[in-house]
Amino acid sequence: MIRTSSAALCFAALGLTLPAAAQTTAPTQEPASTTTWEVFLGADYSVGDYGAASDTTVISAPVTLRVQLNRVRLEATVSYLYTDGPGTVAGGGVIVPGNNATASRSGLGDVNLGAAFLLNRGGQSAPSFEVAGIVKVPTATSGLGTEKFDYTAQLNIYQPLSMQVLLFASAGYQILGDFGTFVLEDGIVASAGLNYSAAQNVSLGFGVNYRQQYYQGQGDYVSVSPYLQWSFGGMWRVTGYGLVGLTEASPRFGAGLRLGLFG
Repeated sequence: MIRTSSAALCFAALGLTLPAAAQTTAPTQEPASTTTWEVFLGADYSVGDYGAASDTTVISAPVTLRVQLNRVRLEATVSYLYTDGPGTVAGGGVIVPGNNATASRSGLGDVNLGAAFLLNRGGQSAPSFEVAGIVKVPTATSGLGTEKFDYTAQLNIYQPLSMQVLLFASAGYQILGDFGTFVLEDGIVASAGLNYSAAQNVSLGFGVNYRQQYYQGQGDYVSVSPYLQWSFGGMWRVTGYGLVGLTEASPRFGAGLRLGLFG
């Protein structure tokens, strides 16, 4: 079976400020056939106006734990959040315009729990398919979440093109809980991207993320995220990424880092 080097930051463990779930896109590596574990500590920054009169800045410090048990993957992510601006944070990257009154908030964010099952192990002749589910547990401090559960179900696809190049994609559906006077809309989530293993310990690539409109008048969420990952010391990874939003519902730009320990 053809495999690429790991680039776990970019999507599954990373949670690139995606709407309503931190882990709604496919990992950039086909799951391993043995038992493995990974822990990631990170820092994320994003800014956008989300249809309001001024910008809302979001800074987060996520912690992710992932365990791969042959075909089964389990993971959990929780973040500490700081926000500043008129936007109202609904958790998981969802930000609605609010009432244009600037406010600063900080505290614990929601917990995202994910599970996935690899249906088959493909190769260059056929893709691999994985089914996954994500639950957002409403643990966030007041003002940083909806106090409601959110649910996502999706299909992940991996297609190696060579020993160095892997295409990945996902498509699914997300159910959001309303909060206060804001009515959030359920909808389609999707992503696609490419991972290139430049060396045994270096991977780079990009992903495009899509979420159908989640708040009336904001339109769909679309962003592009390039990333670079370096593995060192036999059990450490560091990854950096950028984010460019292409619509009003997404951040205007963002960036972040992950430090991972794996075994």
